[in-house]
Amino acid sequence: MYLTIRFKQVFLCVAGSFVLLLLLSSSGAQAQARQAVKGTVRSKSDNSPLPGISVVVKGTTQGTSTDAQGRFEIQAETDAILTFSGIGYLTQEVPINNQTTLDLVLADDTRQLEELVVVGYGTQKKRDLTGAISSISGRDIAETPAPNFLSNAQGRLAGVDIVRAGGAPGAGFSIRIRGNRSINASNEPLYVVDGIPTDVNISDFNPNDIESMEVLKDASAVAIYGSRGANGVILITTKRGKAGKAVISYDGYYGLKKAQNDLTLMNGEEFARYVRVSRGLSPTDASQDASFLSPVEVNNLNAGTSTNWLDLILRDGIQQSHQIAASGGTDQTTYYLSGSLFDEKGVLQASDYKRYSFRANLDSRLTQRLKVGVSATVAHDVQHVMANAPYANALSFSPLVTPFGVDGTFVAYPNPREGNATNPLLEYQPNQYADERQKYRIFANLFGEYTLAEGLSYRLNFGPDFSTYRRGRYNGTLAGSINDASVDHQQNFAYTLENILNYDKKWNQHSLNVVGLFSTQKNRFESSAIGVRDIPIETSSFYDLGSAVEVTSKNSSLTEWGLLSYMGRINYGFKDRYLLTLSGRADGSSRLSRGNYWAFFPSVSAGWVLSEEQFLRTSKVLSFLKLRAGYGEVGNTSIAPFQTLGGLDRSTYAFGNAPAYGYALRIIPNPDLQWEISRTLNVGLDFGFLNDRLSGSLEVYDTRTRDLLLNRLIPITSGYESILQNIGATRNRGWELTLNAGILRSTSGFKWDALLNVFSNQEEIVELFNGRDDDVGNQWFIGHPIQVFYSFKQEGIWRTEEAAQAAEVGQRPGDIRIADVNGRDADGRLTNQPDGVINADDRTILGSTVPAWSGGLTNRFSFKGIDFSFLLYARQGQTIRSDFHNLGGNQWQGRYNSLNYDYWTPDNQTNHIPRPYASSAPLYADAVRYFDGSFVKIRNITLGYTLPKSWLEKVGISSLRLYGTADNAFIFSGYKLVDPETASGIVGGSTPMTSATYVFGLNLKF
Repeated sequence: MYLTIRFKQVFLCVAGSFVLLLLLSSSGAQAQARQAVKGTVRSKSDNSPLPGISVVVKGTTQGTSTDAQGRFEIQAETDAILTFSGIGYLTQEVPINNQTTLDLVLADDTRQLEELVVVGYGTQKKRDLTGAISSISGRDIAETPAPNFLSNAQGRLAGVDIVRAGGAPGAGFSIRIRGNRSINASNEPLYVVDGIPTDVNISDFNPNDIESMEVLKDASAVAIYGSRGANGVILITTKRGKAGKAVISYDGYYGLKKAQNDLTLMNGEEFARYVRVSRGLSPTDASQDASFLSPVEVNNLNAGTSTNWLDLILRDGIQQSHQIAASGGTDQTTYYLSGSLFDEKGVLQASDYKRYSFRANLDSRLTQRLKVGVSATVAHDVQHVMANAPYANALSFSPLVTPFGVDGTFVAYPNPREGNATNPLLEYQPNQYADERQKYRIFANLFGEYTLAEGLSYRLNFGPDFSTYRRGRYNGTLAGSINDASVDHQQNFAYTLENILNYDKKWNQHSLNVVGLFSTQKNRFESSAIGVRDIPIETSSFYDLGSAVEVTSKNSSLTEWGLLSYMGRINYGFKDRYLLTLSGRADGSSRLSRGNYWAFFPSVSAGWVLSEEQFLRTSKVLSFLKLRAGYGEVGNTSIAPFQTLGGLDRSTYAFGNAPAYGYALRIIPNPDLQWEISRTLNVGLDFGFLNDRLSGSLEVYDTRTRDLLLNRLIPITSGYESILQNIGATRNRGWELTLNAGILRSTSGFKWDALLNVFSNQEEIVELFNGRDDDVGNQWFIGHPIQVFYSFKQEGIWRTEEAAQAAEVGQRPGDIRIADVNGRDADGRLTNQPDGVINADDRTILGSTVPAWSGGLTNRFSFKGIDFSFLLYARQGQTIRSDFHNLGGNQWQGRYNSLNYDYWTPDNQTNHIPRPYASSAPLYADAVRYFDGSFVKIRNITLGYTLPKSWLEKVGISSLRLYGTADNAFIFSGYKLVDPETASGIVGGSTPMTSATYVFGLNLKF
């Protein structure tokens, strides 16, 4: 039977399920006598009212929460039992016994580990977890202003490597959970927002709407998500309303962005010296300037005129955000509504990003047994992207020319000596360049939950995810070429349908939770594009393609895939100290062929709370200790659909004297493709000392991935270059440490808390196509990470006194000196020993983008209304490639460079940058580009002040906080030119530079 999912079937299934829920609710509508119960909940320690305390009728899902004054009201049967619970307080059960008023106090729960953590299809107490899970609260996420919640999470989660993907406005982040497992398939984690999975742009979600974020890291935790959780899972829970009076809030900030760089450009005189040296002259010998500088350059040199092109293309950027939110409700219905605007203008002119978003979370209890609700986000993004040309050209253009002529008109080619080099400001001119990207998205979860019996509930989730994307591009005529434009359209519709049964039972010293799931997921992606040239009216940009003289390209495509899943999980606890979790998930993927659709992913994990044992229970120092271990399997099929079928391409051939069209296989079909499988063993230790004033966890893990989906090279006589097969293996192993410390609690109210996380992941390729052979062409090497830098190793620059030694390898003083690391024996095999010859065999692995270790240290201080925090973020042991140091081609021949390097001359024998030569590029120029990219950042600093409530009550304000934040402002690294943080491992003119951001904002509640 073919694996197919049809929309009509899903629609009928959704409609039928909701009808069933309504019927079930009506069938159980008969109720006992009910009455309103009111009361107040206060803290036992200081008798203060407790807001946000959950009040639930035991054995049902009916509940409410206390308001800001600790008051509650709920409808319940006269003989019911109310359960009062809240984070930081011991749960208490109180029988109603026909009472209409209940006032009570809750005792503090000093055990931080009672905190509830979202684990996927449910929650668990933190102390009961048996898998590897890291979490961050909404308070931490909102602590510093940022456009993307991943920015707030950077440096706060052990084992979660979050790195900026670029510095342009709207740029996202690369995130890896415990390394890269796959070479060809995706290594991105799965995001689950309010129970609905998505792998589409996560930046559409407003960070201020997030209540908590959990990261599932090991296979025993992620196996419940099967193939989609192969690279880890990030669970996002958004804010929901609480019963009580409406709370209106405003969160906003405004700030400036400064380019984060230490790039120094040559002035006119320095540039002239550089050009002279490249011609073999003394830096001060101006006798031949007219032979290699243009007349314009000579005149400007003599006049002392110099242009700093970098100053001309850069500006101070702006970042601002504004959000209004409202939440509240009754015992039956609660709501959370928000609307926000985020606006960012980059440090490159004409680069900006805007996001408009609206969120609505509604929960309604229709009957005692039936609850329905919706979580929905509507977002609209507009992004203007500037080309790389202004930035790259500014770093390579002569400072001895100016952007405008003597009459003030713009000059497209200001340097006659370099007739093909365009003015770095070309793309900034009106009607010359445009790259606009717009996206609309609707993401939602419509759910219904019905209590079938005490402890047993059924939940239906339906999550549609619809987005449209349009990109328009235009290049004008100022450079003398014919203008061209293009428009790309994309439309994506995905949905998730989940049927979940949940059973909870506690008896004597036992606890049991069982979850069963059947889910359907479907994705349909459509795209179309058209490109044209020679548009008559330039001001129409890409909006009038029909008027163009020529259509240069046109295409369209459709991609679909589906996934069917069954999942079961059992959590069992005995005496609150012996914990066991078993889970299994079966996934059927349409990306694979019949016979390989299905795979089963099991997991098992266990925990032992040693601190509950008699031999440790009386300890005055140790407050908590738990040992846990887990093993699980997950799969990955994150490759393009239809890979098993091959696909057709249209081709042209001669039929007689006329051209004809035909179709041929684009790639060789392989119906035997199977799942990539990852197996993980994880061992963890959770601990707490001094009543959990110091707590944390230590993890060690080993993940092995086999049957990698790779393209194997085949003989050219087949008519193809390669075929996709399951071959190869990788391994990731490492450790993670997290520490939480309440360092100081003074009687004056001064508090100091610290959070440290540090982790290390060793990533390596274990096997490739032919067992253990390296693949030099793709730079894949056994025993090394997937992404490495493979080139010659620079040992310095040949000095004048080493002329004879340099001549032996065909070089001269001032040239790059390369390490002799390899040779061949008589049989042509590599010896890994020097042979006195510098050739391609001397290339070696210089480093990787994978750091030796990474981590962060957060410190928070508070005193009365003042709060101060800072985050240190570090990545150590990574290598970067600096394309600012690209000296190949004609870059280092006295032409296309204006960076002020400390280069070699006979009188300045430096040891890194070679002497420039006008006639040839330096030998082995690539070796100069590699640097240690280690860094430590003060990632953000925030100082805030919350005004006293006594000042605010008179004007109807419940709270007001003012703050200032410096983000990414201080970087300590051996690499000085720009911020060395980069997801690709490459910095340079093709990668937009990052910026430091300084903002002032306020948080206001009514």
